[in-house]
Amino acid sequence: MLECLGIDESGRWIFRDLNNDGQISDDDRTYVGSAQPKVTFGWNNSFSYKAWDLSFFFRGSLGQKVFNNPRAAYGNSSQLIGTNALNDPLIYQLKEDPRISSFYLENASYVRLDNMALGYTFDTQKISWLDRARLYVAAQNLFVLTKYKGLDPEVELVRAQELNDETNKDVGLSPGIESRQFFPKARTFTIGVNLTF
Repeated sequence: MLECLGIDESGRWIFRDLNNDGQISDDDRTYVGSAQPKVTFGWNNSFSYKAWDLSFFFRGSLGQKVFNNPRAAYGNSSQLIGTNALNDPLIYQLKEDPRISSFYLENASYVRLDNMALGYTFDTQKISWLDRARLYVAAQNLFVLTKYKGLDPEVELVRAQELNDETNKDVGLSPGIESRQFFPKARTFTIGVNLTF
């Protein structure tokens, strides 16, 4: 990938000319980061106090990079301001179309509260036909802490359908790219009752 050094005063890209030939070409591509995290982690715990119980699961990863493809596609000067365009052309005064480079490669380290549940167990000693009754509320994907500017730092692998190929033979060969057809994980809430007879 080309290594971007910024944008000059006239709104043009500045790329590192690795072979010093005065031109920016495929020969100037270099390693700029990995889609594989350096560390993955999780923390699961549960607490109880009298009739209350609380459980949660945090997980995350550190050190991986993700190419923000929607930002590269929609944050350019060819998009009309006020439509689907991002504000990158206004912020950076970019006068050229985006190019695949380290400019759109972002730190995708994250910590996600994957799930959490809070429950209350009722006293059923005076109810002969009921052994236990527990009311609970649960939530999945409550929040994500990250500096990644895209929809979700935990991107799926780009699939072959996006390349007009139905064989799916390239699944896994392009990690670390947020597709323009990517849908992030939903946040869901559940209320339930557990009854033991």
